[in-house]
Amino acid sequence: MVLSEARQNDRFVIVISGAAQDDRLHPAVIADLLPAGFEIETILGPNDGGGNERTGPYRWIGEISSTRVAEARDDRFVAAVDVRGKKTFRLAYIVRAVTPGSYVMPGAAIEDMYRPDVYARTGVGRVTIAEAR
Repeated sequence: MVLSEARQNDRFVIVISGAAQDDRLHPAVIADLLPAGFEIETILGPNDGGGNERTGPYRWIGEISSTRVAEARDDRFVAAVDVRGKKTFRLAYIVRAVTPGSYVMPGAAIEDMYRPDVYARTGVGRVTIAEAR
């Protein structure tokens, strides 16, 4: 199922991944704003994913990175993570579609905590949640 076919009560795994373009350590903050109509159910951690011989329930995601902090807020997912050089990081959480309607899907943003000129953003879009069958 894809997000454009969302129905009320459907659950989705959101995966955020990336890597730095240089070889430095970047202590970073990630904020992924939720579209209205969605709620975060749970944040997935390293033991939930695969990689390093892990056999978690979401091992198909691959290795899920450790975070310094990860919070499920009412309107966003926020995490602090160390982005080390060109090594890819991967974070994941589960959302549920709760309110039917058409909504703007804001993008995620990541920023180096000590060098705010080092940042990245994802694209924005739209999502429609249909009523449950």
